Amino acid sequence: MKKRGITHLITLIAVCVALTAVLVEAAPLSDADKQFLARYEKVRSALAADDIGAVKAAAGDLGEEGAPLANSGSLKDARAAFGKLSDKAKQLAAGQSGYYVAYCPMLKKEWVQTSEKIANPYGGKEMVTCGEIKK
Repeated sequence: MKKRGITHLITLIAVCVALTAVLVEAAPLSDADKQFLARYEKVRSALAADDIGAVKAAAGDLGEEGAPLANSGSLKDARAAFGKLSDKAKQLAAGQSGYYVAYCPMLKKEWVQTSEKIANPYGGKEMVTCGEIKK
């Protein structure tokens, strides 16, 4: 009899855990967070297209956070600075609909994008389709 009660209790706990996981949603993004992600997306898109002018222009909209990008002398420098912005973007986009975390296995880099179609900002035109959606 005790064994059956324990089995039911374990099943009940498992169902509660599963329901909790389904019901827990990411907190809504603030307007500032949405603006950051929109501006980040412009930078990501410009890097994927190897357009340093567009990178610098879009980075200027990010204020102090975008200064290293805006002051980059090359795409290589801009991509290095972009990595730090990607860390913030991944935190903000976690659990949000419409944002995808992508990963390039060749360069071992992650980024956030708003499309399921890979557009790799770290590889530019040479590697624009290299990567996969992680989350």
